[in-house]
Amino acid sequence: MVEAKSTISTSTEQAMSQQGNIKSLLEKILELQDLLLQAQEKNLLLSAQARELERAARDTEDLKAELSAQGLILADKTRENKSLHQGFSRVSNLLDVKIKEVDELKTAVNDLQHQVKSREQERDNLTVMLNEMENAQKRATELQKRTLEAQALQEGATTKEQITSGGWLRHFKGRSQ
Repeated sequence: MVEAKSTISTSTEQAMSQQGNIKSLLEKILELQDLLLQAQEKNLLLSAQARELERAARDTEDLKAELSAQGLILADKTRENKSLHQGFSRVSNLLDVKIKEVDELKTAVNDLQHQVKSREQERDNLTVMLNEMENAQKRATELQKRTLEAQALQEGATTKEQITSGGWLRHFKGRSQ
């Protein structure tokens, strides 16, 4: 009996020890399941983060490509601006030269206008002098004619023909006395 008791007690002990092992195994399984669940959650989180990082990397690459394209466009615009600037500089220099020429031409025109005014004044003065001379000549001719008439009257000429046919005027008329 003792042997039976010892067998039963060994079997109970074994059963208890197996139950303890099963409990500890179950606890370990539950613990591992919790760890597995935490690992899966962490894996999902890391996968989401990886996808987000991949999207960010694609966006970065797209942005980088766009910036490169913009850089090329800006380089073209810079070359174009440089060319325009050079063209504007040439036009500006040409305009400066033309402005100087225009100023010189204005000065020349002003000089010519002054000369024209001087010539017009001189012409007007000469015209006045010519008119005065013509008037003086007419007065002298008239005076001479009156003098001749007076002389002819003194000499006794009575008609106009006698007055004009006598004296030095006969040479101009082609008559002889």
